[in-house]
Amino acid sequence: MVAAERGPLRNRAFLAIWFAQILSQVAANATTFALIVLVAERTHSNVSSSLLILLSVIPAVLFGVFAGVLVDRSDRKHMLVVTNGLRAVAVGVFLILQQDVAAAYVVNVLVATITVFFVPAEAAMLPTIVRKKDLLVANSLFTFTFNGAFLAGFVLLAPVVIKFFGFDVLFVMLAAMFAGAGVLCVTLPGTGDVAGTGEVAVDHSLGRAAAGLAVKETGRGLHEVWTVFRFLRSTPLLVWSLIYISIANTLVAVAGALAPGFVREVLGLGERDVIYLVAPAGLGVIAGLVLLNLLGARVSRANAIGVALVVLGGALVALALARPFAEVFRRTATAELGEAFPFFVAVVGAVMFVFGMTYAWIIVPAITMLQEDLREDLRGRVFGVLNSLVSVFSFLPLILVGPVADAWGVAPVFLGGSAIVWGAWIGGGRIRRAAAAPAQV
Repeated sequence: MVAAERGPLRNRAFLAIWFAQILSQVAANATTFALIVLVAERTHSNVSSSLLILLSVIPAVLFGVFAGVLVDRSDRKHMLVVTNGLRAVAVGVFLILQQDVAAAYVVNVLVATITVFFVPAEAAMLPTIVRKKDLLVANSLFTFTFNGAFLAGFVLLAPVVIKFFGFDVLFVMLAAMFAGAGVLCVTLPGTGDVAGTGEVAVDHSLGRAAAGLAVKETGRGLHEVWTVFRFLRSTPLLVWSLIYISIANTLVAVAGALAPGFVREVLGLGERDVIYLVAPAGLGVIAGLVLLNLLGARVSRANAIGVALVVLGGALVALALARPFAEVFRRTATAELGEAFPFFVAVVGAVMFVFGMTYAWIIVPAITMLQEDLREDLRGRVFGVLNSLVSVFSFLPLILVGPVADAWGVAPVFLGGSAIVWGAWIGGGRIRRAAAAPAQV
């Protein structure tokens, strides 16, 4: 499909998918907050947060490959419409199932499973509706709104509605937002030619023909995934881009699982006060995106990733040191931080701000490099593999971080994350240096 000739903000198709992303991401983050609050209030267990997040990544491990194959064999427009509609239904199920703990886990798994199909469809659709030279700007806008939606949904919408109107009203609102995102996706252009084969999906839809084809050709689909891996093996820069994205997203998942325990152990606050971590991180992402676009051609994408990895490792070390320092203050003063509390809040907030900036400087350049260099017929499968890779990377950490943090605190977890980040910086250094000169932001 020929990319639109207009810039992103004058491109109606881009605006439609962008506004659909805003609605769906705000709704998704508000859903996550609501489920975490409900489970925490009814179980009074920190492990429940890790379990909730863990269950959200399992579907990507199970269905990621199939989702990528189905995306490349179907009209991506209809994939986006259907997945938003199904998520609206899944949220509605929460009301029917009486909002108990079991229902929270069921809805969490349902939404996560549907999202496995939504993510590669959205990522593969973007390069078909914007010009190649506009991809960095488009991805920056997507990442900007992704994190802005996190603040809007996780920090503002869900807490306010739950406090004043209750869970029922919130989930009705969220279902309407998912439905609205689906309506916006209806206005997108169809992708027509399926996987570059010259064959058009039946009725340009996600009907039984496309799904049946993906199921019938599971063996062939797995063979094609091997084709994807062979292609990636010949392009090491793309392989490392996948690794960087996986590490960054895994660290976000781990941080989300540890956040309630961190504010309790380090700051002496309740689990609902994760805003002290979430707000600075979200602002950091926004600042990182602004700085990334202001620097423009002066910093290559590869160099941006390299700098971000070094700084991110340092931020994780700083988070690891926060609890030992807090314990020193408690032993020398009182059981609480007392007058040192504002200092600790400021330090932790500053570190989380840096954490958010480095996340932006890893994700946006890495995804842009993927979208620029991938073949059209492989995009859906590669982003499906990426979704699975993120899930596989985060699976083991999410199993371990809860017990480790309960036994020894959050410091060992953050130190381990720092070692992984710096290991990736060293391991991919040669490839980044080779790509830095020709690949300018």
